[in-house]
Amino acid sequence: MKKIISSLFVLSFLMLLLVSCGKKGCTDPMSLAYDSEAKKDDGTCTYPDDIKRALVFKATATWCPPCGDWGHQYANDVYNDFPESAELIAVHNDNDFGVDIGYSLLSALDPQGFPAFFVGTEDMGYTGYSTISNALMAEILESNQVSMATSYSLEGNKMTVKVQSQLENSFSGEECYLAVYILEDGQVATQQVGAPGAGVPDDNFVHNHTLRAEASGEPFGQAITYVDGKNLTEFEVTLAPSSIWVHENCYPLAVIWKKNGSDYEFINQSK
Repeated sequence: MKKIISSLFVLSFLMLLLVSCGKKGCTDPMSLAYDSEAKKDDGTCTYPDDIKRALVFKATATWCPPCGDWGHQYANDVYNDFPESAELIAVHNDNDFGVDIGYSLLSALDPQGFPAFFVGTEDMGYTGYSTISNALMAEILESNQVSMATSYSLEGNKMTVKVQSQLENSFSGEECYLAVYILEDGQVATQQVGAPGAGVPDDNFVHNHTLRAEASGEPFGQAITYVDGKNLTEFEVTLAPSSIWVHENCYPLAVIWKKNGSDYEFINQSK
């Protein structure tokens, strides 16, 4: 009996050893799909997309009637006209969705009123949606300087975000900063809608792309360096209680900025 048990133990051990030695997966640590337990690469590694995208900031507030009127329409137009090419961050100046990181961004952007739209950090003024649309098209058509890929997982109130970026077209990568903005869709809160001074409250207004946090706590993120033109950075973000944020509706938006003196130039983004 002892010999049988011993033989079964050895057989099980050998089978386990064989399986562990032969596990397939992504073996490249610089890939978002990296599997630390994989012994054989199976071609599942993923890498950054060489695609130029654009970023829009919307300075908004629930007390602002035009924000719920033409400001809301402009935001929808951005997504309808530039699907997969542009993302929007709604930065609130109110008690409903205002957060410290948002106030820091508003201070840096310095909007002249509400709503206000910025392509990158460039103020679009008040000359109509065509100004925003033209600026977005010009941004998207620029030569791509940094390819990006983003992945994230959610466990309880912990969001783990990985951002992979790679330099393109002889871009130096110097003075680059990586911001990971945590956004939330689907929050319902009263929004004033209409003309200035004549707003009507909409109690069922759905607020999307709402800025909730930034992974490093800085409005333009943290400085990053590139080794052989590549960077892989991981963040762990603690989300507010689910009674305040709906965790399943939260997602990260990674943005690469280049610092020029005290200013920040938008480079690329990845959702």
